[in-house]
Amino acid sequence: MSALSAIKSIWKVINFIREIFLNLIFLIIIILIFSGITLVKEAQKKEIIPQYGALVLDIEGVIVDTTLYSDEIYALQNKIYGKKVNTSRENSLFELTQKIAQAAADPKITSIVLKLDNFVGADMSSLQYIGKYLTKFSEANKPIYAYGSNFNQSQYYLASYANKIYLTPLGAVNVYGLAANNLYYKTLLDNLKINTHVFRVGTYKSAIEPFIRDDMSEEAKSNTTRWLTLMWNNYLNDISSQRKKADTQLVPAPDTMLANLKATNGNMAQYAISNGLVDVIASNYQFESEFTHQHHISIYDYQLKSKNKNLDSDDNEGNKPLIAVVFVNGTITDGENSSNVAGSQDIVEQLRKIRKNLNVHNIQAVVLRVNSPGGSVDASEAIRSELEALRSYQIPIVISMGGMAASGGYWISTASDYIVASPNTITGSIGIFGIIPTFENSLSHIGVYSDGVTTSPLANNTSTQNLPIEMNQLIQTSIDNGYQTFISLVAKARNMTIEQVDKIGQGQVWLGSEASKIGLVDKLGDFDDAIEIAATLANVADYEIDWQKPQGNWFNAFYSDVIAMLPKSTAEIFFEHLPEAKQLQQHVSLWNKFHDPQNRYIYCLNCADVH
Repeated sequence: MSALSAIKSIWKVINFIREIFLNLIFLIIIILIFSGITLVKEAQKKEIIPQYGALVLDIEGVIVDTTLYSDEIYALQNKIYGKKVNTSRENSLFELTQKIAQAAADPKITSIVLKLDNFVGADMSSLQYIGKYLTKFSEANKPIYAYGSNFNQSQYYLASYANKIYLTPLGAVNVYGLAANNLYYKTLLDNLKINTHVFRVGTYKSAIEPFIRDDMSEEAKSNTTRWLTLMWNNYLNDISSQRKKADTQLVPAPDTMLANLKATNGNMAQYAISNGLVDVIASNYQFESEFTHQHHISIYDYQLKSKNKNLDSDDNEGNKPLIAVVFVNGTITDGENSSNVAGSQDIVEQLRKIRKNLNVHNIQAVVLRVNSPGGSVDASEAIRSELEALRSYQIPIVISMGGMAASGGYWISTASDYIVASPNTITGSIGIFGIIPTFENSLSHIGVYSDGVTTSPLANNTSTQNLPIEMNQLIQTSIDNGYQTFISLVAKARNMTIEQVDKIGQGQVWLGSEASKIGLVDKLGDFDDAIEIAATLANVADYEIDWQKPQGNWFNAFYSDVIAMLPKSTAEIFFEHLPEAKQLQQHVSLWNKFHDPQNRYIYCLNCADVH
């Protein structure tokens, strides 16, 4: 066979493989399109479920400010794979509280049953906000019952609002305290011969410590101990108030707790009832038998009678004044919103759309809901500057701080007329850092080297070589400038001097109750208070809330929804059940989100790891 014939044969094989590959891609696209149509039609089929009886808060997963996936997608997932517990499910805080509020006034809803075994948790601010609505439900003379087998601290916090708490005979109430732990990688990076270049301003800016230490610094420990202890005391005060028992009885000192537990021969359920943590020990059968006369409706099946409005809807009757609500939820980065990521591109577009449609939609005020540990300086500044542009139109902007509004979350909060924080909001962390890894030692260890020529030391910026001294100086100067910009923004916004801000800055973290005393926030309250203040500043009374939703790419949304319905991989299950592995995954993914052009970040790493 000649060389030419061999080449032709090879080409035919390649061409055949190419055609098969292209046909497979085309087939997959066709399947996705038809599957998408089928899924949409299936999701549109509403099963009629009676809307009366006891409302069961059988929450699965976590509670967040705004969710990536709709309830319809989760319902469709259950139809496809059968009803399965989904502990990674995200639940909207505000949709949940709206349902509780509606149930309080709904004569067809007689009581609430808290079945929280599959509820993973929420931040303290969110728990308090839900507790507020549970209290309103009780004030409507409707009872609340809680039942569980092993209450974690988030579950028990909500259960404390019940008139009666039931616990299984072999159950337990696991209320012991709060912890804030982190993973540290200095020795690992040394073993991998990775050279970590760190730039920072702020004695307490601990976000970079995992990469330069094997333990938490004393400064970080001192700062974290202060606000964590305060948060734990707030937790104890709340459950003590709801249970009408001393916190020292509900959660005694460890030695007292162990002595009391030994007195019950290690029976955790008996210990719980002896210390007043629960009211009744009952099996699942006994609990259900007590409520057999009532129809039960899941919180997921209970329908809101009036859906939230959105700028894209045309049902604003009488052109009522609107208060627009924009969410900054998660790590602040460039790009689009996604799960636990606040994409500046989407948020800026929402704010710009509001600004351009102020008169068309009669928007009178904006509430920015911030629940973020910060992120990129560039992305945070993009949001802040767009808020300033909106303020130039004399539109009041009120910040509603959720569980966390630290670093970049506080940076954007400076462009507001008023800041409302929960007593347990984690805020402050006014500091800045940069971190650049280089791999010259790792590569030389395996015999790979990098060399070349450059017209300037500043141009020789590559991860395969050590950073030039000039580049180190340039980045540190940029970091110093970023910190001065940060404290200047805070000083101007809060009517403080640079020196005053620097004293409470330096990366220090504060709880909302502390931040109120030192001038970082205007009022302690919740989201409802922020809405009322926005209405007052705008001088409107009869208004409606416009809940902003980003306009996402339909294919990306469909792809995300399909991914949400797929069975979990072994890795996902591993990460869900091993907190340390999940934390490692979060730390690794964090750096994929960080791509600030100047390598400058305003982020509070320790803030997010409270449990």
